[in-house]
Amino acid sequence: MSRTTRKILEMALVASKSLKSFGVTSWKYLKIEAVPPMTVNFFNGPSGRKMEAFVGKLTNGFIGAIQTRIKEIDLEEERNRRELAAAMKAREARLIAEAKKKEAERLKAIALKAAEAVKKAAALAAKQKAEMEATKAKEEKQTKTKKPKAKAKAKSKRKPKGKGKGKSKAKPRKRRPRKKK
Repeated sequence: MSRTTRKILEMALVASKSLKSFGVTSWKYLKIEAVPPMTVNFFNGPSGRKMEAFVGKLTNGFIGAIQTRIKEIDLEEERNRRELAAAMKAREARLIAEAKKKEAERLKAIALKAAEAVKKAAALAAKQKAEMEATKAKEEKQTKTKKPKAKAKAKSKRKPKGKGKGKSKAKPRKRRPRKKK
């Protein structure tokens, strides 16, 4: 909307400037050619100059107002561009912050999962260690109960008394048959 307004104001400005120059030229011609003979001193004198100054101020004021409005439109568009750029930067910063926050939450979740896994592994290791200790204790208990019985049997066995050495536990040697002569 402001672009069309600006274009219309630019066209009005160009038209005003061209009409001003046309008006100045026309006025000079009319002062000389079209003014009645008795009023020439009025239009060429101080009152004519005042009237020309008044019309010139009005024309310049109109042209200045158009130029001011065009500058305001340009400044407003520039302000809108800056606000849009600032909004885009803020949005980008917000998105980056959200991405960092999500990444931190993801890493925190991973750390929690890892901590849970470590706890489970520690609990499993402790359970296995307790089971191993229990089995060792059972084995030691069984070996302690078995060892005294074995010693008791060993004490009850006595070497046979007899002639010389007792029977050897070694296997007897096989004898070779003798050769006949």
